[in-house]
Amino acid sequence: MPAPNAPSAVAGPQTIQNPTLFQQLTERQEMPQNPVNFPGLAKKSRIEIEKVGVIARARLIVNLKFKTHAEGVATLLPGWPWKLIRSVALQSNGVTGILNARGTTYQMRRERIYRNPVRTVEEAPAIGALEKNKSYSVRFLIEIPIAHDMLSLLGCLLAQNEQTQLALEIVWAAENEMLSYTEGKTLTSIEGTLEWATTTFAIGETTEGNKTVTVLPDLSAFHGLLDESVPIVGSGEKKAPLIRTAGQLLAYTLTVMNGETAQISPTAWSQFTLEYGGNKKPIVFQPPYNLLSENEDDYNGALSPGGVTYLCIDNEKDNPTRDLWIPEALVELRSSTTIPAAVEVKEGAYLLYTQETLYPSS
Repeated sequence: MPAPNAPSAVAGPQTIQNPTLFQQLTERQEMPQNPVNFPGLAKKSRIEIEKVGVIARARLIVNLKFKTHAEGVATLLPGWPWKLIRSVALQSNGVTGILNARGTTYQMRRERIYRNPVRTVEEAPAIGALEKNKSYSVRFLIEIPIAHDMLSLLGCLLAQNEQTQLALEIVWAAENEMLSYTEGKTLTSIEGTLEWATTTFAIGETTEGNKTVTVLPDLSAFHGLLDESVPIVGSGEKKAPLIRTAGQLLAYTLTVMNGETAQISPTAWSQFTLEYGGNKKPIVFQPPYNLLSENEDDYNGALSPGGVTYLCIDNEKDNPTRDLWIPEALVELRSSTTIPAAVEVKEGAYLLYTQETLYPSS
């Protein structure tokens, strides 16, 4: 991904990175952007980010209305409504790199960071069968965490950069990814808008002697959030290779989907491990509901966006310096999930896992 944090592209004769001074000089800006029309299922939307200051996050609010067919039965699938978004990717000059994940992944991360916050903005029919020939309204929010956190702003991106164009690319799910329909029917209609806003911070200036100096925050790291899936067949031990990034692994989550209509609950697994180097297994949960219970303690409940429960190995919640993992330095880094023979693993089952990382920007 082209590096957007190039201070030389900022107007001004000199630039310095000084997080403490930047916090004194900057101004926080909550900026609503122009809404865009929903293009339709299985299509893409691309929204460009203004070249203003440094950007810490974006928030997307999806407002849709759809109508069911007069025949057949429509059933909303696990992960709804965030499953409407197949992926949101942050692009720099058209190249995707640090943030690229499903809507459910962004919501799961939001539940982890904010400890399962109460939600009153979201509006959507419940997962399950819908009434025939009926109109439904949907409203939900996706937070795109460009910076790791809003205190340090570590991972924020320099949007005020003439060499780089930042954008978000949204890929909308196909209809069969979010609901199943009997009798071969489809939705009668679906339409709406995507509202969005950004949180940016103005770039400050100071003087050193007789020179004007542009003051920037710490731009030494990127904040990454990626997800991947691995198809599985049958029961037994199932391994998922981690992406060997150069940065620090902040959190790793995993769930097992039994096709698109159900998941295999973590309470049914017999073991969950994080391992490397062939046979080194420093993280072992047997049974895995020990980790599920720990997650419930840490986050005021399980991480279950749309009813899909993830297990989370959280390396930053206690002591990120002590619990440091550098994926690039570990060969054969992977997770291992054991599914007992008594569990029926259906056709189309897969492991879905996510990695959240902080890694050097250069």
